Amino acid sequence: MTFHSIRPFMGDIDALISEATDTDGKTYAQPAFKNLGSVSIVLVREVISPASFRNADAEITDIEVAGRRHVRAVANKFKFGERARGLQVLRHFNAGGVSPQNRTAFHKNERPSAKFDLNAFVFGDSANHGSRVLPVKAAAQYSDAVSVQDYGDAVDLTFHNRASEDGSLFDAQGKKNSTNIFERHFIKPGTLLIQTISFNGRTAPIEALEHLLLSVGLAGAYGGATSIYGINVRNHIVGIYGGRFERDLVSPYVALQTLRGQLIDGSDATAVVEALAAAHRAAWSVEVQGREVHAAQVALIDRLEGGDEVMAAGYTETAAKLRSYFDLWFDGVS
Repeated sequence: MTFHSIRPFMGDIDALISEATDTDGKTYAQPAFKNLGSVSIVLVREVISPASFRNADAEITDIEVAGRRHVRAVANKFKFGERARGLQVLRHFNAGGVSPQNRTAFHKNERPSAKFDLNAFVFGDSANHGSRVLPVKAAAQYSDAVSVQDYGDAVDLTFHNRASEDGSLFDAQGKKNSTNIFERHFIKPGTLLIQTISFNGRTAPIEALEHLLLSVGLAGAYGGATSIYGINVRNHIVGIYGGRFERDLVSPYVALQTLRGQLIDGSDATAVVEALAAAHRAAWSVEVQGREVHAAQVALIDRLEGGDEVMAAGYTETAAKLRSYFDLWFDGVS
């Protein structure tokens, strides 16, 4: 995996730490200083089986964009599942993932590197360590995912009941009719959502990008209420774009308004991908086209499934460098 054209806008796995000096003239380690550079992965998430992205309310979360209502999936609705897959990849290579997701806990004398790994670097993490809190800011910044179609065209609902074993709604224990009747809102297959994942400041190395691509995979199960049914989203990569500065087009809200002006069919994944690619191509200095990224992603998956020893060695080497990074940052020694 090379991605030569975007390397100038990303970090270096061998230069993750920088030294700073305090008022007493003592030096200490901290994450590498940020520099000019931004890389964004632009995605179209295609719902292929009923999906649910909501909070406590029954309805799907939504937001108004320029006077029209759209489905809104906040960042964690996709990040959670991809972070979980990233942990599985690390466990496959025995290169991290020793803690369950969102349950990182340190024993009194453990080093930071005992639990923090490539997944923590990419997706972020934090944990208590004695009297300290160890925060790891995510290198990958997820945007909201916003539907191309209007809310009314993207959402439907079904009627459900929790019947008794005899098939009726009569509660034999309470001698009354059951109230276990409810409606479930869901996002219809064919709905397309725009999302971007960005690396800013040239602090994340190419190894982080490749791990993210593996974690995104080709398809996934998303949404707490519906992910138990299996894969419900197909991921289309529009492209990877790089430059010295971020572009406002990485906001799906800006991208959505750009698409509106082109009068394309909002349910045609190919048309939406092509329109987004054209807009980003005009905005950025460097592009890795979607078909190239897709091919690279498939190659990564094939190598993993094929037991590629070079890939395994690469994950082992990266894990060692990140262990040194976390220990130097939080404890001052590697």
